[in-house]
Amino acid sequence: MTALVASSAAAQSPAERYPDKPIKIIVPFAPGGSTDVLARVIGQKMTESWGQPVIVETRPGAMTIIGTAAAAKADPDGYTLIIVVSNIVTNPALNPTMPYDAIKDFEPVSLLGRAPIVIYTHPGFPPRNLKELVALAKAKPNTLNFGSAGTASMTHLTAELLKIREGLEMTHVVYRGGSPALNDVLSGQIPMTFATVIQALPQYQAALVRALGVAAAERHKSIPHVPTFREQGVDIQVMEWYGLLAPTGTPKPIVAKLNAEMRRILALPEVAERLAAIEMLGSTPEELGTFMRSELDRWTPIIKQLGLKAE
Repeated sequence: MTALVASSAAAQSPAERYPDKPIKIIVPFAPGGSTDVLARVIGQKMTESWGQPVIVETRPGAMTIIGTAAAAKADPDGYTLIIVVSNIVTNPALNPTMPYDAIKDFEPVSLLGRAPIVIYTHPGFPPRNLKELVALAKAKPNTLNFGSAGTASMTHLTAELLKIREGLEMTHVVYRGGSPALNDVLSGQIPMTFATVIQALPQYQAALVRALGVAAAERHKSIPHVPTFREQGVDIQVMEWYGLLAPTGTPKPIVAKLNAEMRRILALPEVAERLAAIEMLGSTPEELGTFMRSELDRWTPIIKQLGLKAE
């Protein structure tokens, strides 16, 4: 009987056996950010469902290029995955010699969610809304610093669009992810950061930071008292999005298994509650691939117009 069981298992394809060992999810940001939180919630649910450990590995640096390059070069067997955000399609416009192709070197698995961008400030910073911030920036050009998750991230691009629309001169302080930028706001090193709504939600709820505006079409349910940019006279709408990718060449049956698992996890009420600040959105692999190509086409000319360069 033991021999028959062993023979049956050996006859199964890798896709049929998948997963039969630990899975690694790379997060190309510093620990503690929204992407890290999302990865750990998803990883826990995968472990509960499949009985295999899911290890979250944070590999920040070089505007997420270090971690993303590692994922691109990993074995295409489904055991190394990466959660990316919008800058996977903005980085190519900044770097003429990328170590990977954002489209060709990855197999899309599923869109995971999206979240609007918010201006979070130190509570001692005088402006209490977007209008007051604009007025102060105009009165004191080149004196206000702001943080973001990195050059050409959606958080940074939101700030640059605001500067263009309102004719502001503010200085971008580059960080290796949203968490270090938020930490410097909390300590008073910089007065504000542009971040996803989830990035500083606990700190906002504890009154450790103030929120001046939400770059979305409507107010966000997590911070309902904070008006949108549009309500304050500036029509800017920018969403950070999250997607799960695998190295190109990962077998389609494994991609299909992962996609089905993502859809299951994203539909769980406890996941929606745990990640209430992120609008959970699943997709087919094909839908994510089409979306990524459209985002690449959308933001590349804007980045070039702004003259942004890798730092």
